[in-house]
Amino acid sequence: MTDAGHTPKKIVPRKVKYDQDFIRRSRGEKVFSVFNIIFMALLLIFLLYPILNVVAISMSAETEVMAARVTFYPIGFNPQAYTTIFKDSELWRSILNSFIVAFGGCALSLVALCVAAYPLAFGRFYGKKLYSVIIMFTMWFQGGIVPLFLTIQNLGLYDTLWALILNSLISAYNVVIIRSYFDSIPFSIVESARIDGANDYTILFRLIVPLSKPVLATVALWVIVAHWNDYMNPLVLISSTNKFTLQLKLKSLVLAAESSTSNLSTLSQTTDHKGVAALSTQVKNAVLVVSMIPMLVIYPFIQRFFVSGVMLGSVKG
Repeated sequence: MTDAGHTPKKIVPRKVKYDQDFIRRSRGEKVFSVFNIIFMALLLIFLLYPILNVVAISMSAETEVMAARVTFYPIGFNPQAYTTIFKDSELWRSILNSFIVAFGGCALSLVALCVAAYPLAFGRFYGKKLYSVIIMFTMWFQGGIVPLFLTIQNLGLYDTLWALILNSLISAYNVVIIRSYFDSIPFSIVESARIDGANDYTILFRLIVPLSKPVLATVALWVIVAHWNDYMNPLVLISSTNKFTLQLKLKSLVLAAESSTSNLSTLSQTTDHKGVAALSTQVKNAVLVVSMIPMLVIYPFIQRFFVSGVMLGSVKG
């Protein structure tokens, strides 16, 4: 109500000024921030120095490598190690094989893992607990190398890339992670889809999978890295050089470089062998750099899914 002849005043919200003095930090918080920054900087240095040292040695001159003067930057740029590696025609074939195993195996693994985790999260059937125990059993007990080799050989998969893909198709740990993420999805979504007549495969691939991109991207990174860095399985299950993965091929290059050094004793004492010995060290470090590059290129594209997938997938156990 207002008095006659008086117009009501317009209420203007008062602006609150926020500045740095509005929220004051205590002395303990300031000290903690300083120590936290120092600690993270030291941790970054400790983590980056070995990588930078490997890159620097692979690109440095022979005399500097033999004198152990290379730290975290190249001294006397020399790309001879990379020339030695990349001039091998079989290297590119091994890279292609690794890509086929890593990305092809990743795609098939994600499908198999989702199919395995879906009944654990949304299934209502007799024997569900036994099904879960059987999956968990594989985390605690494994058959070993010899039974694995005999099984792959009897299935006719020996010396094929399928042996590497199918052998690592499903991991119990990854099933548990994906199942935990599926548990965070409301069950009402599944019930509504079933009422509308959708079957389990439609629900899984059209509803659950699109809602689970963070955890699937995280698991995909784990699977790709595991396939890319795998050395033991290709060593046991692959014999043909044209089917070598990158890790096997790089190992053969390292052995070739080491053999050049070990054979120096049979040469004349007047011959200068420092260049050959240094090349062996340079090749070893260049091999590490070559094996790291693909994963360093892939990781930034799925980094935003990585943390959220791990955290959300670990909320429920």
